[in-house]
Amino acid sequence: MAIPFPVKIAIPRSKSIVIRCLLIHYLRTGKLLPVFEDDPNDILIVYKALKIINSAVETSVNVIDVEDCGAAYRFLVALLAATKGKWLLTGTQRLLQRPILPLVNFLTAKGAKIEKIETGWQIEGVDLQIDKFDIDTQETSQFVSALMLISDLKIQKFKNSKKSYVLTVLRSYGLQNPYVRMTQTLLQTNNLTSFLALADWSAAVFWLANALLTPNAHYLLENLHFDGLQGDAVIVKWFEKFGLLFTENEKGIEVKHIESVDIPRQIIDVKETPDIALVLAVLSVCYPFELTLNGLRNINLKESNRLDILVKELSKFTAVEINSEDSITIHKRKTALPNSFHFDSYNDHRFVMAWSLFNNYGTVEIENADCVKKSYPNFLNTVSTLTSS
Repeated sequence: MAIPFPVKIAIPRSKSIVIRCLLIHYLRTGKLLPVFEDDPNDILIVYKALKIINSAVETSVNVIDVEDCGAAYRFLVALLAATKGKWLLTGTQRLLQRPILPLVNFLTAKGAKIEKIETGWQIEGVDLQIDKFDIDTQETSQFVSALMLISDLKIQKFKNSKKSYVLTVLRSYGLQNPYVRMTQTLLQTNNLTSFLALADWSAAVFWLANALLTPNAHYLLENLHFDGLQGDAVIVKWFEKFGLLFTENEKGIEVKHIESVDIPRQIIDVKETPDIALVLAVLSVCYPFELTLNGLRNINLKESNRLDILVKELSKFTAVEINSEDSITIHKRKTALPNSFHFDSYNDHRFVMAWSLFNNYGTVEIENADCVKKSYPNFLNTVSTLTSS
């Protein structure tokens, strides 16, 4: 049976955009935007947290479990610090080890009542007036976004009514960071619903890499657009050089593999777009080509120790050189790949997508692959359907 072209691929909603929209809309109106069963798990976590906040009893300790969602962890520690009530913010053991102290220290210096306990953070919401802030965002730009969000509190439940703020970010990406710009853009709009259906470029990156590994590939990535909000779209400029053609229409973006080229050595900085690093690294082994990835300093602070794992796993197939704590070079593979692969997911959704590129060369088994639901619930079914057709 012939496969119709283009192959339609459903890409999940951008969790970065939707999470910010959920928070902004709630803080402005006291109401919840709708979410859907097939949304990324991170979106559902934030939605559940807002439901708890909305119905919380001020005299009781309200427990909010954000599981492994880093955005919820940082955004909500700021929000709860400014929300009347008693709170316990908790999550997985890995999450509680991830960076948050610069944000907590800033908030407590402004009068917030936040205390570290074994199971998370005990918070008592108080009136906070934050209209000027500086904070070190070397570890994550989410510290800035968290403060920007609570600077926009409007509804009566929250006493802080300041909308304007002065942003002075020390030793950071500042407003050059795409995620900070995303927060700023969404805060400045009165029509959040126009952004809610946008598909996630961080998830779509897998399909660009897969198209490059699939001669004559022709995909329609549904609801994906050059929206100007998502920094990961920068990857298109590289894939165009590698032989892919991109065409945008009202349904999404069509991706065609129009030629196979010999890819010379690539030097790519992922400092502002760290979520694309794993797919790019595995792609360089599969294709193959030599790749130097810079800007990796913080990826060990993600859902897993990503840099350490990359070096360990990819060294099974080719030489991987550690240039510094911020950079590696994956040398061009010179030997054939096996016809079967077995990987641990390390409970990291990005590794599930990256390892799945090896499906183009043999069978792939990934332990605990369901963790991909964090960002792409239908990923495994979609990949299975395409590889079996």
